[in-house]
Amino acid sequence: MSDIFDHIEWKVRDIFGGEPACAHVGDVKECDIKRHPTYSEFRAEAISAGVRSASTSRLWESLIAMGRLCDLDGDDTWRLVILDCIVPYFRSLSARISRDFHVECEDIRSAMVATALEVWDETVRGVAPRHVRDRMVKAAFEVAFRLGSATSSEYSMDDVEIFVQPEGSFLDSTLKASSIIDASNIHDADVAEQLRGERIGELFQLRGCSETVRDFHDELRTGTRSGSINQTVRTGLSRSWFSDPNLYYYVSDLYPSFIGLREAADVMDIAESAAYRLIRAGQFPFPAARAGRGYKISVKALMLFKSIPNPIVHVDDVENGALHAGGAAL
Repeated sequence: MSDIFDHIEWKVRDIFGGEPACAHVGDVKECDIKRHPTYSEFRAEAISAGVRSASTSRLWESLIAMGRLCDLDGDDTWRLVILDCIVPYFRSLSARISRDFHVECEDIRSAMVATALEVWDETVRGVAPRHVRDRMVKAAFEVAFRLGSATSSEYSMDDVEIFVQPEGSFLDSTLKASSIIDASNIHDADVAEQLRGERIGELFQLRGCSETVRDFHDELRTGTRSGSINQTVRTGLSRSWFSDPNLYYYVSDLYPSFIGLREAADVMDIAESAAYRLIRAGQFPFPAARAGRGYKISVKALMLFKSIPNPIVHVDDVENGALHAGGAAL
């Protein structure tokens, strides 16, 4: 009979199929590293790395970072991948406890996954990525033994150690100055949305970014590229007079998805060496994705940390704002 372990595995297989998997930046096309394994190969490598020592594994450091980045976007894909790469350690133990203590195996496995996810949430701050996987596994083993101990005292909590390895603002100020109208005080949502888009277009025009914006808009219109707005959000934003309601996008879609640690440190006003120390200590304020010998920083996460607005805008509004500022269409 299938249980939560099986459902996790099936769900991840449905997501990746036989396609390559990238734990560096999530998207194979955007990754500087050009050779990527299929998901089944990737999973086998992650399981093996966990057996050797997850606390020294760059692969596991990347896995944890990708899980955190997906969490910021409300996407559980890489959190599921992390679970899929650690539940093989849970299978034999859960079966043994179920057999020896006469506890339902499905109950044990559900508790192990729930506990692992609780640890995932608890370690989002102050815990170095290289320690997260071991803490999730250890906590899951402990709850499994507690369930068994509820019916028998045959094993002590010390037995857990046998199975677990040791742990080893640039937009905001300019846009406000560009208009005496504060969009946050406008009660008509459509008007406020239109004004936001026009201000963004005006800003890009004044900063000489018109060519980049025009190219991006052309790609949206031809369908060669899409914004990161999901269909549910897009439907709620649609206004009838738009040329195409599918031409919404986040301002961050105009930027690269990831930048290097040096560039991110500059934006954060800290030295690159300090950024490395924060990452190693688990004190970096948002996830840093391991890529080769260095790190890649999510631009969206950096914008969130620096309180840089990332509004949803429509092509028509942005172009109207640019037209007003520059006297010529994009």
